[in-house]
Amino acid sequence: MNIQFSSASDAARNRLTVLLVDAQVLLRRGVADLIDAEPDMSVIAQADHAADLLPMCERLRPDVVSVDLDLLGAGSSDTIRAIRALRHGPKVMVLTQRSCEADVYGAMCAGANGYLFKNTTPQELFQCLRSIRLGGTFVPPPVAAKLTSRLMGGSLSPREMQVLEHVAAGLSNKHIGRAFGISDGTVKAHTKRIFSKLGVSNRTSAVAAAVHRGLISL
Repeated sequence: MNIQFSSASDAARNRLTVLLVDAQVLLRRGVADLIDAEPDMSVIAQADHAADLLPMCERLRPDVVSVDLDLLGAGSSDTIRAIRALRHGPKVMVLTQRSCEADVYGAMCAGANGYLFKNTTPQELFQCLRSIRLGGTFVPPPVAAKLTSRLMGGSLSPREMQVLEHVAAGLSNKHIGRAFGISDGTVKAHTKRIFSKLGVSNRTSAVAAAVHRGLISL
């Protein structure tokens, strides 16, 4: 892991301290410069990989960990929970390109205190960090829309999401049934409910609607 530490004088000041974890070097350094230019916050360290992230958090004791979900992989929610459960209890700000509804919902349910897309403005970045410092949660309108969609009464159940992902992969009802140990009829019932909730009438339209809503990515 490539780790860059800020000066001891910066870390010692009475500022909101941020551990910035992102593999995109130019973006990470740009974000760090923006944060360090603010009088009430400072990046105490930068890392380009999530390996040893928890020991880093324990050693550096940042107020906020800013992390890209792409670095955390499939276990991103578990990692966020683990960070939040540390004795020091650092807050978590997600800064990512991943806009899938399931990613947003999963991160926030795991305990993330803020969720920003990488095309965010500096003003939103600062607002997010300051809100987190005051104990709040910050989600800009595009993220809030993802959460609202997920929480709507017509949201797909976990099983329906699994079936939808298999449909998107081109699997037949028979093969989906085998994957989950359920009958073809049960799979058909799931697909009918999926069609109804997405307002479509066939598998192709269901996949297209799900991609448009950010439920799945292809």
